[in-house]
Amino acid sequence: MKVYRTLLAGLLLTAAATLSAHAQTKLPPRRPVQPRPKAAAPQGVTLKDGFMMKDGKVMVTRDAHTEPLTAETALVNGTKINADGTVTMANGTTTMLKEGDYMSLTGRMTTKAMKAEQDSLMQLSKNGGKVKMKKKVK
Repeated sequence: MKVYRTLLAGLLLTAAATLSAHAQTKLPPRRPVQPRPKAAAPQGVTLKDGFMMKDGKVMVTRDAHTEPLTAETALVNGTKINADGTVTMANGTTTMLKEGDYMSLTGRMTTKAMKAEQDSLMQLSKNGGKVKMKKKVK
């Protein structure tokens, strides 16, 4: 029995010495690594994924591919969009897309007037709240 205890104590001391020897070694310094280049956005104007009324047609954009809508489409929130621009919301109300109106794939609608308002508020925040006025010519 004493032999087993002596053997066990010897193994524990050997394991402790091995672990402490590994902990004291220093790792070599890391080499600097070049960052990976990011994928470039495609050239030209791309639309966000969703539905947009453009030139009297409902255009659908998915994965950067835009094409006219040909059949009725149901969205995740229950909204349905027809090819003529008729939108039936999940609660049953019906509206018509106007030129420049946008609807996301989740069913959130953004009108052209809302976009113009957001742009004007963004311009105000850029200018520090000051409004650009036309200067009088003398």
